[in-house]
Amino acid sequence: MRLLALALVLIVGQSEGASLRSNVLELEDDHESLLTRAKDLFTDAVHDAANAVKPAAKRWSNQKISLHASKKPAAGGVPSWFTGASLERKTHSGQLQGNRRMLRRQKAHHHSVEDEWLKCHRRYVEELEGNEASTSAWDVLFYGDSIMEEWRGTFLGSAWGPFQDVKKVWAEHFGSKPYKSHALGIAGDKAEQLLWRLQNGELPASKHPKVVVVMIGTNDLVGNCTLQTAQETAQAILKVNTLLHAELPSAHLLSLAVLPKGEMWPNRCTDAILAVNAELQEYAEQNSDFAHFHDLGSAFLSTEAVGGKYEVKEALMPDSLHPSAVGMRIVATQLEPIISSLVSRPLSAELDEPATA
Repeated sequence: MRLLALALVLIVGQSEGASLRSNVLELEDDHESLLTRAKDLFTDAVHDAANAVKPAAKRWSNQKISLHASKKPAAGGVPSWFTGASLERKTHSGQLQGNRRMLRRQKAHHHSVEDEWLKCHRRYVEELEGNEASTSAWDVLFYGDSIMEEWRGTFLGSAWGPFQDVKKVWAEHFGSKPYKSHALGIAGDKAEQLLWRLQNGELPASKHPKVVVVMIGTNDLVGNCTLQTAQETAQAILKVNTLLHAELPSAHLLSLAVLPKGEMWPNRCTDAILAVNAELQEYAEQNSDFAHFHDLGSAFLSTEAVGGKYEVKEALMPDSLHPSAVGMRIVATQLEPIISSLVSRPLSAELDEPATA
């Protein structure tokens, strides 16, 4: 009996030892996984920090960006700033930080933000090619980020409930006009993304619009709302404007101000937003023969300040970033007469070609 008991003890001990060794191996695997993840996060953090402190003047002087628009984008081409990984990793440390609702929405509805972005871009290229082949043409084109994509009732190309009512506002204000309008916004876009889209197929080849409306910049001013970032953002938007005028010289260019965002105004991003808007307004004043500027911001703020701050009206901007259908109705109401006036005053391509030295 003693020998049997001893054998049982040895068997149990071996079993527990094997289990213990297995647990140790699992912990080692988990440890390696955590180290790998930590390394990735650290690499991202160093990359973001380097970009944040890089002097704007040095960046722009060392980086030569061609403003030439490709007439026919390469099949399957992707922007050089795509890393091959999901864009969600980038948005954690930059673009969407500070608006977690928007990030959760992207995660819930899109397996890969990068893939969905490219699908949107390619869909827009196909739409523009289809318009070239049709018997009619779009008189007004809207370019920008998610606020301009709202007009389509979509978010990154997928139908999104809150935006469906915005689509109805579009149909009411722009769908029944004697001129034809089309929206080409993509959620999450910064000025850099919009510039790439324009350079890679999202410009009409021959059927040029009479008016181009641009609203971009709010995603450039999120996590790092410094005046340096504002300067870089303004320069990036002006690159967009320069390209648009170079490629569409007979079109009026209507730049829309970056809207207030957050719950209260002013906030930490206010100075940066105002600085960008001042640059856009100055550009319009210096190029008044074709460029125009309109600021919709005051419509989204309360009429009276409390403690020196205005409320960003929740009914008009429920998530502190995207206008609701009611908010977009205000946008449409203000833009409609401006656009109608510009459409009725076509520019002469010959007179508007940029001067050469």
